[in-house]
Amino acid sequence: MSTTASAAELFTATETSTQTQTVTVQEWATVGEFVGYGTATATATATATVSHTSEAAWEASYWAIWNAWFTAVEQAQAKADAQARPIAKAAAQADAQAQADLAAQGYDATTTWTATETVTVEETHLIGDVVGHGSATATATATASGSAHAASQAEADWWAMWNAYVAAATEAQAQADAEARPIAKARAQADAEAQIAAGISATESWTATETVTVNETATVGDFVGHGTATSTKTVTSTKTVTSTSHWEAYYWAVLAAHADAVEQAKAQADAEARPIAQAAAQADAQAQYDAAQVPVDPDPVDPDPGDGTPEPVGPDCGAPVLKSDGSAWDCTFVDEFRGDALDTTKWHPLDTLESSFSYGDCFLGDRNVTVSGGVLQLSTVREDEPVTCDRLDGPVTTSYTSAGVTTFGKFSQAYGRYEIRAAMPESNGPGLQSALWMLPQDPTGTWPGSGEIDIVEFYSQFPDRLIPALHYNSVLPWGTRTNNDCLVYRPTDFHTYLLEWTTEKLTISIDGTTCLDHTISPMAPLVGSAPFDTPFTVNLTQMLGSGDNAFTEGQGVDRATLQVDYVRVWQ
Repeated sequence: MSTTASAAELFTATETSTQTQTVTVQEWATVGEFVGYGTATATATATATVSHTSEAAWEASYWAIWNAWFTAVEQAQAKADAQARPIAKAAAQADAQAQADLAAQGYDATTTWTATETVTVEETHLIGDVVGHGSATATATATASGSAHAASQAEADWWAMWNAYVAAATEAQAQADAEARPIAKARAQADAEAQIAAGISATESWTATETVTVNETATVGDFVGHGTATSTKTVTSTKTVTSTSHWEAYYWAVLAAHADAVEQAKAQADAEARPIAQAAAQADAQAQYDAAQVPVDPDPVDPDPGDGTPEPVGPDCGAPVLKSDGSAWDCTFVDEFRGDALDTTKWHPLDTLESSFSYGDCFLGDRNVTVSGGVLQLSTVREDEPVTCDRLDGPVTTSYTSAGVTTFGKFSQAYGRYEIRAAMPESNGPGLQSALWMLPQDPTGTWPGSGEIDIVEFYSQFPDRLIPALHYNSVLPWGTRTNNDCLVYRPTDFHTYLLEWTTEKLTISIDGTTCLDHTISPMAPLVGSAPFDTPFTVNLTQMLGSGDNAFTEGQGVDRATLQVDYVRVWQ
C-alpha cells in the first residue's frame, strides 16, 4: 500500500488484491419436446490494483482496499464462469438428446387390478297391453391385467394401471349383470301376470262447465215460430276404472270422468234452456198466426214515394237490424220458405251438367228439393236403382242423388249482412257434406282467383263443429282464412249462421259467437278488397262427402237432409 499527500491535503492510496472465486452455473437445452439440464463448476484467480483519492489517508486507504478486492472478485468470477458455462451447456444438450433418444424407444409396463362392481338391472315383460317391471341387483369381483407402452416410464405405468382397472371393472360388471338379469326378467314376467290376474283400479274426478244454445221450432197453423235459449251448467263427476296397469287405469278414469261431467253439464244446460226456447218458439208462431188474421194487401205499395206514383215495397226481413253506427241495415233479399214449392224467382235448382257438381252423386234440378212447414229441405238420397247424369268431363253413374239451390242469375250482392238459419243432416260417421256458401256472379280466371265464401261447411266426419272458410289468392296463410275449431252443440238443431262483409273484412259467426274475423289481404297484382269487391250469389247444397269424409266401405244412408228455415240479406 502507498499513500501520498498533495498540497491541498488530499491523500491518494493504491492497493493490490488477489482473489480466487469458484462458480457453479446451470443451463437448459431443448430437443423437440424434451428439456435437458446441465451444470458445471470452475475456479479462477485474478489480481487487481486500484487507486483512490480522498481527504483523509484512512479513507483513501479503505476505498482503495475495497475497490481492489471487488474488482479482483469480479474478474475471478468472470474467468470461472467463462470456463464452466460451455461445459454446463454441453451437459444440458446431452441430457435433452438422451431424453429424446430414450422416448423414441418408449417404455413398457404391465400391472394387475382387482375390481368389485355392483349392478342393478331393470327389465320389462309385455303380455298383450300389459307391461310388467322387474329389478334385480348383483355384485361380482374380477381381476385383470393391463399393459401399456408410452414415452415415459411414469406414463407407461399409469396407463397400464388404468387398462387393468377398466378390464377388471368391465368383467365384474358383466358377471354381475349375468347374475341379476334373469332374476329381473322373471320378476317382470311375474309382475305382468299379477297385473292381469288382479287388475288395477284408479278413481279420478273431473269438473266440466258447458254452455248450450238450443233452438226450437213450433207450428201454429201454417206458421213456424222459432225460439232460442242459452244455459250454462257445471258438473263434477267421479269415475273408477279397473285396468291392467296403473297408467291405463288412471287414463281411462280421467277420460270417463271428463266425458261424464261434460255430458251431464250439457244435459242439465239443455234441460234448462229447451223449455224456454220451446215457449219462445210457440209464442213466435202464435204471434205470426195472430198477425195473419188481419187482412193485408197481397201486393203492398208505397202510397207516397214522392213523385205521386205508387211503387212496390221492398223485401221485409222482419224487425230492423242496426249497424254498429246505429243506422239500420236495408233488407235486399229474404225467403222464409212459405208455401209448398221453391220460389224460382229467387232460386235455381242445381244440375250436374250445368254446374259440374258431383262427389260421386248426381244433382238433378228440383229432384230432392222440397218446401214444407216453412222449411226448405235439400236431401241426399240413396236410389233404388243407379242413375246416370251428364258432366262436362264425362257421365256419372251412381246410387246417390243430391240437391242444391243457387241465386245465380236471380240475386247477387257485394258487401252486406247475410243471415241463414239452418239445421245440418243427421249422420253417423263420414259420408256427407253440407254447405251454406257464396260465389261471384261473374267469376273470372282460375279458382280461387275470383274468391269463394264458405259461411259454414258441415263435414259429417266432424259431427261437433261447423267450418267457415275463405278461398282466394291471399298473401296470408291458410290458417287465417278458416277455423276448424268452431264447436257447435248439436249441429242437427237449427242454428243461425251470419256473415258480415265490408270492403275491408269478412266476419262469420254462429249463434252470435264469432268464428272467423278476417281482414282481406290479396296477393299482387290484386289490390284493395279484390276479389271480394264484386256481387256474390248465395248457394245452399247437400251432397256426398269426399276424401277422408267419404263413406267407408259398407256404409251409407238412405236419406240425409239439410234444412233451411230462412235466408235474409241486408245492405
